[in-house]
Amino acid sequence: MFVQHLQWTVPMRTLSLCLLCLASFAAFSQPLVGTIRGRGADGSLTPVAGARLQWKGTQRGALTRSDGSFTIERPPENRQIDTLIVHAVGYRSDTVAVARTLHHLDHVLEADFVARPVQVEGEASSIATAEPIRTELVTRRQLEQSACCTLAESFERSSSAEVQYSDALLGAKTIRLLGLRGIYTTGLIEAIPLLRGVTSAFALDDVPGPFLDRISISKGAASVLSGYDGITGQINAEFKKPNRDVPFFANAFANQLGRAELNLTSAQQLNPELMTMVMLHGRMFQRDLDANRDGFMDMPRFGNINGVARLLWHEGDREMQLVVRPTWGNYRSGTMGVWSDGVQGYRIETTTERLDSYAKLAFNKLESPIASQIGIQLAFSAQRLTTTASTRSISAHESFALGKLIAVVEPSDALKVIYGISMLYDAPQEKLDSLARQRTERVPGIFAEATWSPSSALVATLGIRHDWHNLFGSQLTPRMHIKYAPTELITLRMSAGTGMRVPFVIADNAAAFLNNRQVILDSAILPERAFNVGGGITAIVPIGERSITIDGEFYHTRFWRQLVTDFDRSARQVAIVFADRGYANSALVQLATTVLPRLDLTVAYRLIDTYVLTGGELRLQPLVSPHRVLLSASYRTSDNVWEINPLIVWYSSGRIPTTAENPPQYQLGERFPDYVRASMQINYRPQSSPWEFYIGAENIGNVLQPVAVLAADRPASPYFDASLVWGPLDQRTVYAGVRLRLGEPFAVRGITQAGRAMLAPLCTWTLLSNLECRTLHVCRTRVHEPVISYAT
Repeated sequence: MFVQHLQWTVPMRTLSLCLLCLASFAAFSQPLVGTIRGRGADGSLTPVAGARLQWKGTQRGALTRSDGSFTIERPPENRQIDTLIVHAVGYRSDTVAVARTLHHLDHVLEADFVARPVQVEGEASSIATAEPIRTELVTRRQLEQSACCTLAESFERSSSAEVQYSDALLGAKTIRLLGLRGIYTTGLIEAIPLLRGVTSAFALDDVPGPFLDRISISKGAASVLSGYDGITGQINAEFKKPNRDVPFFANAFANQLGRAELNLTSAQQLNPELMTMVMLHGRMFQRDLDANRDGFMDMPRFGNINGVARLLWHEGDREMQLVVRPTWGNYRSGTMGVWSDGVQGYRIETTTERLDSYAKLAFNKLESPIASQIGIQLAFSAQRLTTTASTRSISAHESFALGKLIAVVEPSDALKVIYGISMLYDAPQEKLDSLARQRTERVPGIFAEATWSPSSALVATLGIRHDWHNLFGSQLTPRMHIKYAPTELITLRMSAGTGMRVPFVIADNAAAFLNNRQVILDSAILPERAFNVGGGITAIVPIGERSITIDGEFYHTRFWRQLVTDFDRSARQVAIVFADRGYANSALVQLATTVLPRLDLTVAYRLIDTYVLTGGELRLQPLVSPHRVLLSASYRTSDNVWEINPLIVWYSSGRIPTTAENPPQYQLGERFPDYVRASMQINYRPQSSPWEFYIGAENIGNVLQPVAVLAADRPASPYFDASLVWGPLDQRTVYAGVRLRLGEPFAVRGITQAGRAMLAPLCTWTLLSNLECRTLHVCRTRVHEPVISYAT
């Protein structure tokens, strides 16, 4: 009996031991799954795509998917604890001790640039990978990598948008996106279309860089929520917010030529529900410079003052913002000494005045079948422009108002619908000498945009709006954006849509009148109409422990009606007339990587192939470089005390309108030469210090357009022309500046689940900050699982 019991017991013990070993082996060999997210300086968490994971001492690794998730096989060694190395561009590399019994890991990487609480993203500039609209982000870090005195100068390191002088006298700058002027891009300030109007030529200069938190550049047909314009995309500038900035910030700047600038901001919390912020800016330049020795001032004398006052209130599930922004600027140019020494000669003076204001009100977490959130936007802008150029005068003023009611509803986890109504009022009046153009627009409209995402790999946004224009009748605007990620490392996007824009015939073309040509204006005021289609691919290519992000895109814009500036009819005329055709092709290839620890490198090539109907035939757009190559780098020391940011941009040669009718001494060639523009800035941030210092140089090679003013010695002759500008007008400058931050940034009140729903409503919501926040602040791992940055 004892023997039988022993014979039964031994096999049972052996079997139990074998089962225990098999279970232990299964547990030890089970893959590790989880997510990798990155934390910005403001505390926000976003999924990190393309993060490299590798077990220490092995070649076994994996990459995170577009939603930050990963699966990695265990190393063959049967250790109790393994060491996992995690590396991602823009974040600090980390090592994690992972027990063999752990099967799920959620890990957070810290941004590689968090020396100050107010510094944001580790990446200087990136493509938003989570959403269908193709968007380039310009963060505060990039804004501080160059002098960045105004919004116009903030795009210096951007591969998508570029800024150039519109003429040799006004000092105004124009932006180009997808091969076309910025007038075809919706310019937003915190989701409100305020970078527009009769003073739009100076609108970018009227937004100080130190006021900005970040910029988003969305390419392709813009969201219908923004309106029926936005043919080539939209640019949204986000001001600093009182709930995430320091109580006091100062930035002082000066260069060796005499330009000086001062910026001050202050955020205050009056009580738990109410916060305020005031921002002040002043800059001036009062010297006569003539580096190309043509007898005309290269840069206008100027003085500019503007400010922002904002109020933020929130209580429970309600929130309100009020913003007021006045600006004033004066620019004087002309013959050398005409303003300083009383010399008799050519004088030009421009004064801009504007007052912008807007209010936003949101009601969140509504228990209604027709809307879970409702928001209201109200905006008003009054603008005035006056320009006197010798005997020619330009004047314009405008009153603009916009009201919008927006609602959000989610019928299912995979579907979100944003819909609403809008009312636009615009009354511009323009005058060029005795030629006048004026109109009054009243445009009620309805819109809806549905975002469908059955999985994390596919997001489709379909939008449509219908507007009833009192001058041009019914307007239907359909638009579409699709994002598809066939693999974890590849993202495809495409967009298509129509758009219309009512031009400011005189104000949009003020630079074209700085000459003695005969002016021909089209007698009609008609809307411009166009169709835009295009898309791109973003691929992450792992190379060893690092990766390269490759972006490629192509967009085509075709006009059915376009207002063109025609210099090709004759050297004696300039015609501002409507054409029945025209098109623009734009292509971009960009590579971004971290070459060495803390050394980021970006290389981009941009092609513009734009044809306009001038001189009776389709011709290549004049005064624009069809090819552009950008090389930018950023290196930071391990302690983040020093940062070096060089930039080199090559511009190809391009076409110049004919001047063959002029005398030989006042003729230009058919093409302008290619040129290179280089700049560099060095930042010094002492540890545990509120001070920051920077020094830099722009246009290091001192490259200048040699002849910017034709017949500069005879400004009263019919050959005088200051409107044919293709290259740099600002000579080499060396500058220095200092930034001071006092106090800690205000924490967002109630970082709880309720607080998150209150202050950052939904990824496509944006009523209180950014109408396109889904392209800027938010990455959705799934439609029902938003990961939200508290920048809003």
